[in-house]
Amino acid sequence: MVIIPVDEDVARKYVVIYTFLVKKGRKIPINDVWMAACCMEVGGTLLTRDRHFEAVEQIEGIILS
Repeated sequence: MVIIPVDEDVARKYVVIYTFLVKKGRKIPINDVWMAACCMEVGGTLLTRDRHFEAVEQIEGIILS
């Protein structure tokens, strides 16, 4: 397991994702925006059961049913 530090780069990605979601009218829980920003920072794929991540176009996500 690798811990991704929440630094200025991650915070900038958070702003990009959050602003995108607000403009799209698809706000998701704040903690999930942080997870998406961390994922975006490392170029990872998010594996989740939360369908609201489908609204986050900045990351690749795999939604389990």
